[in-house]
Amino acid sequence: MPIHHPAPLARPPSLPTRRRVLSCAAAATTVALPGWALAQQTEPWRIGQTAALTGPLAFPFVEMNKGIAAAFQEVNERGGIDGRRLQFASADDGGDPARAGANTKKLLEEDKVFALLSCGGTTSVMGALPVAMAAKVPVIAPATGSDALRPFNPLVFHARASYAQELHKIVQQLGSTGFTKCAVAYIDNPFGKATLAAFDAAAKAHNNKDWKAFLLPETPDGVARTVDEITAWQPTALISLAVGAVGIPFYQSLRQRVKAPAFSISFLGSRPLLAALGESARGITVAQVAPNPDNVAKPVVKAYRDALKASAADAQPGYSSLEGYLSARLMIEALRRAGRTASREKLIEALHTMRPYDLGGFELRYGPQDHNGTDFVELSFFNGERFRR
Repeated sequence: MPIHHPAPLARPPSLPTRRRVLSCAAAATTVALPGWALAQQTEPWRIGQTAALTGPLAFPFVEMNKGIAAAFQEVNERGGIDGRRLQFASADDGGDPARAGANTKKLLEEDKVFALLSCGGTTSVMGALPVAMAAKVPVIAPATGSDALRPFNPLVFHARASYAQELHKIVQQLGSTGFTKCAVAYIDNPFGKATLAAFDAAAKAHNNKDWKAFLLPETPDGVARTVDEITAWQPTALISLAVGAVGIPFYQSLRQRVKAPAFSISFLGSRPLLAALGESARGITVAQVAPNPDNVAKPVVKAYRDALKASAADAQPGYSSLEGYLSARLMIEALRRAGRTASREKLIEALHTMRPYDLGGFELRYGPQDHNGTDFVELSFFNGERFRR
């Protein structure tokens, strides 16, 4: 995008003495623009994030950041955005909303970040949002599909489908295959209750009355008891909404006892989690909110794989890092459209011009009253080595 510099303002016929001196001093230098203007146009864009980068919820966000790093490096090696490089400041909150709020305050006040990108998961975003709202800072592509964040917010721009949309796709698949007697395991926390409510709504929309919810206590005895209860119920399908320390041992134990088809939402389908699940992950069907990272026929996927390889040669392509790359590309394009000296208000206006924005086989669409971005969901089958549609 070409840069159009404004023409120099004509000097007034007479200036106060102090201004005349300053004007003459500026004319004597070799820099065409005043120093403050030059600094504003060349200093890097500082983009911030608070996310659960350690603990049992860390796996997708660590992977997403690899995709973000690849996209930012790709642009910086080409000279940045109109000469301004990108910097990414990421802070670990461990999934604690209080830490997320404190991180956001520090990112805004000390690190001077311009916008927030890919904060996650749900509890992290909930903690960060009040601080961002008070400072009127845009929150781009929060890394969660929580429906609690879907009511329109003028500062929040989503770049992935919601959990409700993912679960709608899964329930639709259950109905088409006849596997409607589905056991749904969840934990009594905000994520578990929200996703359970979304499953219930999807089941009602598809007139599925055969499913049953199973509360999973976060203790070894609770895991064993819930596995026994589900086994005795003899479901024809399984879905676990349990994340955290008990999620993996529960699922591994359950798959040893129940061989029914298993389904998962995107949050539970990242490569590190599948590796931790081991053999029990074979055969799981996952609702994905990004294109298949092996489908290089899509230009954006090929660009992602090339950028990931250049950024970290040992990084393995996956859905989570691709989601991070797509979110970073969204941020890059919004900054490019907003201009070199953009304000946060101009960034928001730039996002509203994306009706749609095609990244190369994956579209995002925004408007003044619609910040949902996309409803893309597809089901993928994990064969133990890779995902297949």
